[in-house]
Amino acid sequence: MKISQIRVNPRIIAVLALCFLLQGCEQLSALNPVKPQYKPLDSEIAALATPLPAGVQPAPPLYCRVGTGAALFGKYWYDVNTVDFQLQQKQRTTVSLSPKTGNGTAKFQGFFDEDGQKMVFCPITAGPPDKTIACTSVYALDDDLSVGIRRTFDIPDALRGSAITCGSKPDLLQKL
Repeated sequence: MKISQIRVNPRIIAVLALCFLLQGCEQLSALNPVKPQYKPLDSEIAALATPLPAGVQPAPPLYCRVGTGAALFGKYWYDVNTVDFQLQQKQRTTVSLSPKTGNGTAKFQGFFDEDGQKMVFCPITAGPPDKTIACTSVYALDDDLSVGIRRTFDIPDALRGSAITCGSKPDLLQKL
């Protein structure tokens, strides 16, 4: 049999060429590794880890009060007592709610953004680290906070039918 009489399937040639090409690409990638395509965290949460530079004074706290409504204590919803707390810009604050009757606590965290216009509130719940947690936000301008605000306040799966009041001074908190 002569070599000129051997028939070669063109698909086999294409597959072999592809294999050689992929091996070449693999060797090239080892010489010039691809850098991961990600952006560093640029979120409010990442900002929490950044300490204030030496000599920089923190902004004055924001004074808040939450009351009325019901919170989820374990499996059941109970009316809550009013609670006062402070939010410091760029820091998390844990707020503990107590039921009007019975025992236990329900907790949520508040975060006051760097610009002083947005407050984010999230329940503290058990679960895996990648669990999605529904939060709520409250927006207010500096002018609003200088006279005090009052808003309806619900945190999904944590607090419902509630109200929040915040102001730049404790005496600016409004009646719930």
